[in-house]
Amino acid sequence: MVATVRTLTARDAPALARLMSAYRAAMEDGSDRTVTSGEARALILGAGNDRLLLGAEDQGRLCAFALAFDLPEIIAGGRAGQLDDLFVAPEARGKGLARALIAELAGIGRARGWSHLRWLVPRSNLRARRLYQTIAEPAPWDSFRLVLRDRPRASSG
Repeated sequence: MVATVRTLTARDAPALARLMSAYRAAMEDGSDRTVTSGEARALILGAGNDRLLLGAEDQGRLCAFALAFDLPEIIAGGRAGQLDDLFVAPEARGKGLARALIAELAGIGRARGWSHLRWLVPRSNLRARRLYQTIAEPAPWDSFRLVLRDRPRASSG
């Protein structure tokens, strides 16, 4: 199967909202609050040169997304890509959508002269880790997080 990967548009907001809500629910420390189409639309409209928002389709249906950033890279003296979020709907997993999204970002990065594309993956996501080990090499650094606010809670009414 060849996945269709493209930049998301405002028309994609309802489908992206569903995917983002599922992504939040799947993450251990994610919010249980549903993402609205308005929030998804704002994310789409905010994408640009430094913020990349791509989607992947399976049989014409948006089933995956990737949010990445084009950042200054001080050590290499240029730019690098940071893949911040990548999610594939459970029913579309195993169809090459994550691989296709990463390949598209790698192509963008090569065209822009990035030194590398980097991303984080939860230690518990063994399926994703196995895929990523076929695409890239482990980075020579650890990741740390300083929590600055309580986890958002679902609205009660």
